[in-house]
Amino acid sequence: MSSQPNILFIVTDQHRGDCIGADPDSPTDADGYPLVHTPNLDSLVSEGAMFTRAYTPSPSCLPARRSLLTGQTPATNGAPGWVETPWEFEHTLPGELRKAGYQTKLVGKIHSVPIRNHVGFESMEQHEALFSHPDDDYTRWLKRESDGRFDELSHGLGRNSWDPRPSHLPEHLHPTNWTTDRALEFLDQRDETRPFFLNLSYVRPHTPFDPPQAYWDMYVDRDTPTPYVGEWAEEVYGEKIPEYPAVDAWVADLSPTIIHRVRAAYYGLITHIDHQLKRVFDKLRVLNELDNTAVVMLSDHGEMLGDHYLWRKTYAYEGSTRVPLLMRFPASSDLPRKRIVDRPVGLEDVMPTLLSLAGAPIPDTVEGGNLIDLLEDPSRDDWREWYHGEHAAGSYDPENAMQYVVDGRHKFVWNPVTGRELLFDLGSDPGEEQDRSNDPAYEKVLGEARSVLVNRLDGRSEEFVTDGELTTTTAVHEAIADPDAVGDADDCQSGD
Repeated sequence: MSSQPNILFIVTDQHRGDCIGADPDSPTDADGYPLVHTPNLDSLVSEGAMFTRAYTPSPSCLPARRSLLTGQTPATNGAPGWVETPWEFEHTLPGELRKAGYQTKLVGKIHSVPIRNHVGFESMEQHEALFSHPDDDYTRWLKRESDGRFDELSHGLGRNSWDPRPSHLPEHLHPTNWTTDRALEFLDQRDETRPFFLNLSYVRPHTPFDPPQAYWDMYVDRDTPTPYVGEWAEEVYGEKIPEYPAVDAWVADLSPTIIHRVRAAYYGLITHIDHQLKRVFDKLRVLNELDNTAVVMLSDHGEMLGDHYLWRKTYAYEGSTRVPLLMRFPASSDLPRKRIVDRPVGLEDVMPTLLSLAGAPIPDTVEGGNLIDLLEDPSRDDWREWYHGEHAAGSYDPENAMQYVVDGRHKFVWNPVTGRELLFDLGSDPGEEQDRSNDPAYEKVLGEARSVLVNRLDGRSEEFVTDGELTTTTAVHEAIADPDAVGDADDCQSGD
């Protein structure tokens, strides 16, 4: 057995941070127990840690995954929003692990550009769920299995639709099962002379909201929480709410019945993934590899689920920006267990952390911090006080650009197009329903947060800062397509 641990790197797509049963903000049932059933993910915490304030640096698929695989902030790697420029990086997480002797494998989604760019992975079997990638491995497999009679979207739901229903596919043909099956095949056929880095990357719970029937049934007859609606939301988004929303509308005031069905489907997709993960953990146990395997689970960004009338992502609010982040350590590790860490962390911190676990050098290009340092001393004073995230305008609406900073308790949001500021006290208001930016009691916090954001943005090419003050601008990073092009891309992909 190698002295280096194996690494199982689980990535879900569009998975809210509060939709893990173990998360303190996870919705509860009438008896106070977690509503979202994720027993296998919850169990990771007993042999590891959970980060309850983990955030994405840019809450849409392409920029988030660029940061995840490079350890860099969006501004550094050229993607402060949705961009489709080629991924040409000197150092990537799978590339560095491969150099360190790992067999690197991806099953599922990577969303690299161009579409079969391995970005350092030795091999990949892809399910991208992209109209621009109509011949990915899952799509071709399903066509063979069905003799061409149906495909992933034969149920009539769109890639970005809020409209939910149970899957038309038998459970064993669902993409979540396919992705798991490919991981199990890899574990059976891997090179046993090397440690492995297996990126198990599920497309769900990203739309379409189509769990297998059993998982739909698990939630559809239960009470689900109503969306958070801020007292400020009508003023910010009211005029944009359509009378007759399209099924892929980014803002919509939908009926309570539809929202309930959406949430039932979304939770069902998450529990489906959780049950499939047990198959992987059991396989590792049978192979006598579980004790020598580090497990990390996270998502690229969240899903608004109707909070503040919003759907999908790219927004600064918790449903969009906060993600799950769980870790399980190898049995031989002397790292502390059962850690619940509430310091602000982000996706760029994952690369240095996994390289550290592997005993591999961390390239100078990496900007993220090593989460191992934080685990060993959660109160350390050299960790970042504020975490910064952003998304450029144009993804759904030219005015939807945002910048945010969060310290775990407070979040400051600034729109660089409209100049609108919002301040939330997440401790007393986890749903961000009350804007504190004009509350005298929060004047000091507002000033500090604004100053932090000024320091982050000063000198940027978009000219967000003038004479030490935040300045509205319609400038968009030069790598970002024009709004029409971005809209087209949004229609033909699943991770926007």
